[in-house]
Amino acid sequence: MRPLSLRASLMAWFVGLTMLLLGAFSFALHSRLGRALRDGFDAQLRARAETLVAGCEWEEDFGGVEFKPAAALGEGLGAARAGARFEVWHWPHRYLVFRAGEAIAAELPAAEWGAGAAPFAELATLDEAGPPRLCTLRARVPAAPPLFDDLEKPAFDLLVRVTESLAPVEAQLARVGWLILGLVGLALLVVLAAGAFLARRFVRPLQVLGKAAAAVHAGERPPMPRRGSGDEVDRLAEVLDGTFASLEESLSRQARFTADAAHELRNPISVIQNAAEVALRHERSGGQYREFLGDVLATSRRMGNIVEALLLLARTDAGVVRSRFQDVDLLEIVHESAAARAERSGRIEVSNGTPAVVRGEAALLRVLTDNLLANALRFADGRPVEVAVSRDADGRVSLRVRDYGPGVPVESRRLVFERFYRVEPAPSGSSGAGLGLSIVAEVARVHFAECELEDAGPGTRVSIRFPTAPGRSRGAGS
Repeated sequence: MRPLSLRASLMAWFVGLTMLLLGAFSFALHSRLGRALRDGFDAQLRARAETLVAGCEWEEDFGGVEFKPAAALGEGLGAARAGARFEVWHWPHRYLVFRAGEAIAAELPAAEWGAGAAPFAELATLDEAGPPRLCTLRARVPAAPPLFDDLEKPAFDLLVRVTESLAPVEAQLARVGWLILGLVGLALLVVLAAGAFLARRFVRPLQVLGKAAAAVHAGERPPMPRRGSGDEVDRLAEVLDGTFASLEESLSRQARFTADAAHELRNPISVIQNAAEVALRHERSGGQYREFLGDVLATSRRMGNIVEALLLLARTDAGVVRSRFQDVDLLEIVHESAAARAERSGRIEVSNGTPAVVRGEAALLRVLTDNLLANALRFADGRPVEVAVSRDADGRVSLRVRDYGPGVPVESRRLVFERFYRVEPAPSGSSGAGLGLSIVAEVARVHFAECELEDAGPGTRVSIRFPTAPGRSRGAGS
């Protein structure tokens, strides 16, 4: 089944919940109104039964009970709806005292039914067309004191039955039900219109964002539109802007990586091809072949170093290393890297310092220090390279590497961290590919550190400043 669109889902939920509430309210209203009408109807039946009891008295001359309604009694009975029927029985002797209308088609209760001094009433629905409602009341009429020479009128019991059709009540309930149904239908139309308006209003900013996002092309990234309210839509626009900026930067890095790799590998490949072509032109001695193979080996090693450096840059570009960050002692890594380099050069001096813990990946930080030291040694001009690790006044950890070489021209200082950029003139015997400081800059970027190149007079100082705390390094990239 195809899922609903966002607008259709909003309308479905809004209309569904509203109609559910309206339906529950209408059902409760109709049920309560019906109960109230039926309760009022039953109360009227009982009141008429009690009115009939008031119209009965003991007649000594008659020797029994007679029904003598007064004027008010007659008005009360006359107020009954058409089709009402009444019966008054002397109880438990079961002789009929009064009847109005046809006989009630229901058996009389047992003689002991409702025995007691207090009136006892029972309401039931008869199985007849209508359907009629029956009120059965047993009441005791107290004895009356004698008037003048009359004898005392004894107490007696009555059984009164009153029945009336419920059809008018049911008809009224039906009319109310149709009225409620009509109002619910009208409310449904209003809810549909309001739901469509609200769904359109809520979805429209997302549609505007979608159109703006669809208009983004390579090299052309207009800012996402914002409502200016700081709501969820504005935050989504900020996320999209950040995402597109990250993608644009990633694409730019990928394009630059491809171009740089092709440019840098072109020359070594040409060297290898030329050496092979020259060697194969005619027969040569073993020494000459070894000379050609030595050139090929040296060039291939340089190519391997370039490829390894490019792969490292690509890995740091992908941003996959931050998940492996942990607390690392930068001073310990510097000592290890300096010791490894000193075995070959012996010209590295590490100043004493306290442990400086940073958040990062130890292997990449080792690559950073190796490249810093290698670059400094190439330009050291035979003098020692000074390395210092310290914690600054603001709490940030700094790594500083200084050489006493010729320095970097002012116009080249902002370019030395670019890939394949070489300072001219290069030191004699240098075979660098211009990737050392690029790798340093990329590793520093992954660790949210800042790179800075300063004139040390004489020489050059490269400073790497790391964030103050692990929490900052993690939060900076979120």
